[in-house]
Amino acid sequence: MEKTNWYAVFTASRAEKRVKERLEQAGIENYLPMREVEFVRDGLVKRLEVPVITGCIFVRVSETNLPSVLSILGVIALLQKERVPVVISDEQLDSFKILNERAETLEIVNEGLTVGSATRVPQGELAGVQGELIEVAGERRVVVRIPYLIECVARVKV
Repeated sequence: MEKTNWYAVFTASRAEKRVKERLEQAGIENYLPMREVEFVRDGLVKRLEVPVITGCIFVRVSETNLPSVLSILGVIALLQKERVPVVISDEQLDSFKILNERAETLEIVNEGLTVGSATRVPQGELAGVQGELIEVAGERRVVVRIPYLIECVARVKV
């Protein structure tokens, strides 16, 4: 059996949920990180589930099966560096999932964070996260980087 890896694919505008359904119908393992956001409309507080990374979904396939992913309606492109698909490690994606599912607040940035010291959160709500520990405005935060895509930042209690 061929080794599978995680890859990031870009979707058509506002098509993330439909692409997820199509990937599942095709039997392709995927992860669409979602967060619930609140907003006020007509004086009422509404809650809506939105993708954490607009226009992006993660898929786990072998490299030889990447063309089948790209043939899914709504998939636009694959995250690449110098025409080579960027592999996302299990540790990076697992840590990102923990941050997304358990962190009280999650900030997504594209670049510009200082490099911190490597850490693995040993306990608490973010236990198991592997990333970097940085300090921002006197607060300690953990950063998970997905190369060439995003940096995720969450407050961590020490």
